Amino acid sequence: MASVSKFLNKRPLTVDEYAEFNTQALARQSVSRRSMLKAAVAGAGGVAVAQFALADAAFAAGGGTAGNAGVVVSGRHISFVPASDGTLRNAMAVTAQLVSKTGSLPRNLKAWVEVGTAPGHYGARHDADIQHLLGQYAIAEGPIGSQFYLKATITGLREDSVYHYRVRLSDGTVSGDAHFTTAPARVLGHGHDTKAPKPFTFTAFADVGTNTSPTDPKYAWGQDPAFVTAAGGTWSKGIFDDGYYKTDDPVAGPNGTDPHPAISQTNLMATQNPVFTLLAGDICYADPDGSGLPADNSGVSPTATGGAAVFGKNFFNPYVWDVFLNQIESQAAFTPWMFATGNHDMEPLYGNTEFLGGSPTHGYASHAKRLDLPENGPHGCPSVYRFVYGNVAVISVDANDLSYEIQTNLNYSGGAQLRWLEQSLKEWRSGAAAEGIDFVVVFFHHCMYSTTDNHASDGGLRDKLDPLFSKYQVDLVVNGHNHLLERTDPIRYGRRTRPAPDGSTIHPADDGVTYICVGSGGRPRYPFRPAPSAAAPAPAGVTPTGPQLLPEGQRFRGYQPAGGANTKENNTENVVNSYVWSKDGTTIKPGDGYPTGTKVPEVVDWSQVRYDDYAFIAVDVVPGRAGQKTTFTIRTLADALPGSGKPYAEIDRITLERTAGRGAIRTIDHPHNGRS
Repeated sequence: MASVSKFLNKRPLTVDEYAEFNTQALARQSVSRRSMLKAAVAGAGGVAVAQFALADAAFAAGGGTAGNAGVVVSGRHISFVPASDGTLRNAMAVTAQLVSKTGSLPRNLKAWVEVGTAPGHYGARHDADIQHLLGQYAIAEGPIGSQFYLKATITGLREDSVYHYRVRLSDGTVSGDAHFTTAPARVLGHGHDTKAPKPFTFTAFADVGTNTSPTDPKYAWGQDPAFVTAAGGTWSKGIFDDGYYKTDDPVAGPNGTDPHPAISQTNLMATQNPVFTLLAGDICYADPDGSGLPADNSGVSPTATGGAAVFGKNFFNPYVWDVFLNQIESQAAFTPWMFATGNHDMEPLYGNTEFLGGSPTHGYASHAKRLDLPENGPHGCPSVYRFVYGNVAVISVDANDLSYEIQTNLNYSGGAQLRWLEQSLKEWRSGAAAEGIDFVVVFFHHCMYSTTDNHASDGGLRDKLDPLFSKYQVDLVVNGHNHLLERTDPIRYGRRTRPAPDGSTIHPADDGVTYICVGSGGRPRYPFRPAPSAAAPAPAGVTPTGPQLLPEGQRFRGYQPAGGANTKENNTENVVNSYVWSKDGTTIKPGDGYPTGTKVPEVVDWSQVRYDDYAFIAVDVVPGRAGQKTTFTIRTLADALPGSGKPYAEIDRITLERTAGRGAIRTIDHPHNGRS
């Protein structure tokens, strides 16, 4: 094990090195688990009371009945339980948070999940485990977290059936009723008489965050005056919440159509009746800095505007998770939510010794208790997994392992993730494992193809994944990271194959992969690229002309640029001043302290749809019998689009089309076979 002096002389570059340093430093200070717990509870004054008030309100709204121990159940969410090959088991994972006024639970408290086929008729009871998530930083002003999560796996279910469930505690506490529908049986036959699976819809977004903030031992957030009075102050707006929307934001700004888009996105998705939801990373922003550095909240002040983290450190507040889980409960307690991890999800507060059998956790230790990430991916990659629903196969990839922009976790898997990913794609596009699979979806955080000013495209992801996705005919890639909506034309081996405007039908087997950045889940929006300049240069030798001389503008159904098309902004698909992150020239980012790559200018012709406010996608899948057409329609739904007078408006639609039962690849494609 490396010595503490190593970390005092040279700043560590990986999340696991930070965790190792923290463990050693705490050992030197003789800080025991018991004293950590005492510190967490004693310092909780405002936290325990205010967090209980938040949970109690959600518990009551959900129809819960309190027992005699002063504990409530909140933040329920469910997830699929896939087998090693991705086939969904006849089971459902349930997680909920247990919250009390004191910050601790009664000794010997027990929990169950009761399941039945109708509200009030629960014929089966499944034991639930209560897990204590406890963490502390040795760093001065580092946070202390003490939270409890109930976890259960409901087994013995039937395919394509509705089940009702509730949580019961041994003190008499009972949650309200929730329900879910299990997945249909996987269809493996190729015969023409094989019955096609029923049509279904799933939804996706990323970069969500919260529109309200949690409390802190010293200060309080939110609108409740009692919190402010009890805790003696407030955090600055926008540190641990999404509340830094700019005044010119037509949706979330002070004169906008929806001041709480993160909340609205979840509620609007429920109107689509999805069978599952994908969240492509940057989940709740308990770490608002997003670089996986040690936590230190000394840069936060109740009077500062926004605050500023200490160099080489990140803000971190574990209680943001409480707010987020309550925020999504209205959908996530009824619909499986499947999560990928983003750069804001590297949380090194929690050490390695208690999680994943003592293996390194890469900043994801807390996710093992807060979420239900399937465990069928490569060893040592907690957020990498796969599942199959109907004729759609889905893979979650951890982009932090591959990113050239934010290199804190770069190559932590030692190539294991890429080897597993290729093997999974190969299985799903060849041999027996391909039976019944028509469409393949991959979701992860950082963008391979985007023209946004803040993050644009990541060369690490593009270099490693584009060849695999092109070779194995992935249909759709869902990303976040850039806080807006952008859809590409189909791309194969780094090149656009054809234009695909709104209303197009795409044949992925021939046309290539469609990439959608849907980082428009609620976090304040990012701008597109400004006009070409020294700060936003076109590649050497490229002279912008016509619309490309203008700043990049939006491009979606119904959009009318001010002053007319291409007079004040470039709303074509051609952008000359985009960029891609390169590993060459990696340095420590000034002002932040994490390793980062460099920007390489590039010209693109694949940016088909661009919308810079809040939106999600709904995907309608219509399976067909073997040999017949099967479709995969992607609808982009914008939240409270100004002028629409509606809660959401469709701004783009494309349909991917394949032949059912012919998802297997007979001839492996490569970039030199004459097809661009």
